[in-house]
Amino acid sequence: MNLNNDPWLHLVLDRPRIIANIASIVRLCAGTEVALHICGPLVFEQNDKTRWRAGLDYFEGARVHFHQDLFRCLKLLDKKPWIIEVGGHKTPWEVSLNAGDVLVLGPETASVLEEVQNAHRERILTLPQPGPVRSLNLAQCAAVSVFEAMRQINPG
Repeated sequence: MNLNNDPWLHLVLDRPRIIANIASIVRLCAGTEVALHICGPLVFEQNDKTRWRAGLDYFEGARVHFHQDLFRCLKLLDKKPWIIEVGGHKTPWEVSLNAGDVLVLGPETASVLEEVQNAHRERILTLPQPGPVRSLNLAQCAAVSVFEAMRQINPG
């Protein structure tokens, strides 16, 4: 799919907290050939394989990168990120996503770091949720965002 070995999309998780979500997102990224960047300290046991079950079989085929924090990750990627966050004024299908773009999702219990949001106010996107739920699951948000990017970019 990718002849020059650059990922067609970078999915960045800012301080994720739930192992099952991360594992599901690893599986998503392996299946879609998206580079996954996990930022911040992991606050759970990394070697607890039973909790990684949803993605365990896919780590070998996934491009997973660990970063000390979101700032270092974004500096390394050197691109203006799209931020998927509650309260954005546009949806991912109302903007033009391009090959090599960076999508950032915040932790399950909080938002993407305020400093990053403030630096990219015009690039905050939201997933509409008209139903009676507080929010979508992190893995669901990742899947919706990745597949919308795939629809637009058509990497393969």
